[in-house]
Amino acid sequence: MPRDLLTNPLFRADHLGACIPDDPHAVSACLPHWKDNVGYEEGDPFVLQKLQAAYPRFCFHPIVQRLCDKLLNENDLKGLPFASARCANRAVEYIRNAGGGQTSLVPFDGQSACGVVVANEHFPLLKQYWQHAGENVSSRVAEQILAGTPALATDTEARTSVRKKVAQLTGATPDDVRLFPSGMAAIACAWRAVLAIRPGQTCQFGFPYVDTLKIQQRFPAASVEFLPIGDDADIAKLELQCKTSPPVAVFCEVPTNPLLETPNLPRLRSIADRHDILLVVDDTLAACGNLQVLRYADLLVTSLTKYFSGYGNVLAGSLVVNPHAKHSADLHHAIRRDFEETLSDLDIAVLAANSQDLAQRTAAINSNAKLVVEYLLRHPSVASVFHPSIARGNYDVLKSAKGGYGGLLSIVLNDAQNSTPKVFDALEVCKGPNLGTHFTLCCPYTLLAHYQELDFAESCGVSRWLLRISIGVEPVDELIRRFDKALAHGTR
Repeated sequence: MPRDLLTNPLFRADHLGACIPDDPHAVSACLPHWKDNVGYEEGDPFVLQKLQAAYPRFCFHPIVQRLCDKLLNENDLKGLPFASARCANRAVEYIRNAGGGQTSLVPFDGQSACGVVVANEHFPLLKQYWQHAGENVSSRVAEQILAGTPALATDTEARTSVRKKVAQLTGATPDDVRLFPSGMAAIACAWRAVLAIRPGQTCQFGFPYVDTLKIQQRFPAASVEFLPIGDDADIAKLELQCKTSPPVAVFCEVPTNPLLETPNLPRLRSIADRHDILLVVDDTLAACGNLQVLRYADLLVTSLTKYFSGYGNVLAGSLVVNPHAKHSADLHHAIRRDFEETLSDLDIAVLAANSQDLAQRTAAINSNAKLVVEYLLRHPSVASVFHPSIARGNYDVLKSAKGGYGGLLSIVLNDAQNSTPKVFDALEVCKGPNLGTHFTLCCPYTLLAHYQELDFAESCGVSRWLLRISIGVEPVDELIRRFDKALAHGTR
């Protein structure tokens, strides 16, 4: 029987590298102690050799690694498999644009997927694209390729049902919805669609998930203005910029990762309308069904890996065109020219099955998180708590009639440098990257997402000692007991 992570979480030293969840296609692995997270970031062989899974855009799943070793890696060459030849060619363009050397495409017999091979010294550039764009071969697809079985992406009943559910949640029609093999693949497509109809500089409003900004900084033809705080002062800066050189599009998260702040979306929409700017919104962290934001967006992206799936064993994303937006026809046309079905039949079947209890899960997570936040706000060891329920104004404008405040929260402790590693090590919940799972999950977010740029993150108001916590459906009294026990270690 698979391990029940609600009652038996993975948090001890001997759990290092274990799959979270207990599934060969898990998209996270246990990093139970602070030093393990540092070791992971610094490439410590002891940590890396323990990984039985990993978040698939940052580290290679063991099955994907076997595929690379068998079909791509040879002598001084290393490669990665992409979801299609078109995706592979985009990786080649990225490497050339960044000044990399010669690349080679490696088709897989009978497959849509295609490999890209480079010299060892240019592999970091290839891995950058793999991470940023998310157009990757999943572990299930890698398994099929290794077995010589065609990995299909066809018009299945599961695909239809997921598109219908995304449409219902967002207020669109199924024809406005496209599905992708990751949330970042959806964001990358949105960025390409924007530049296809409006070449020029974009604006990132508010501190975003790391790869959303990297796409706007590093992809060919990228140019971005970054307003990291995302408050009224940054709105004033944006309005001032629009008087002389308005961006072609504004990208923002609702709420932001990891500070869970909600930008003033109606004001951003007003600016966008006055200056004919496209507005691209990522609502992943709100948890599905809590917000209604499509009416303010031209494009809406969501990582379905998180709350929509809820079980941590499949990557997927969606891109929705607002059918009522001024430029919807142009955006649809640009996306149609760019889009291909690359989310595999096997992965979409798992996603559809996982989403069956979405409404019940989200309601339980909303309730639990609000009570945990109230507890943490009272705790003397906690310096700061970040959650949409704390500063409600902008969030409440967007909240659906039956919506809540989501399950993701972040905390910074008093005497953070000394107390945080001790509290994290003692916390008896699953520990690893990812969020939105039905079981509670904690990670030192800034350490994992910005290890090479910690000073930069702190300059944007994101502490290097921040802990990001994704609340699950466990009995809330049990969750609070676990936090209470761990926080006691911070004063020892």
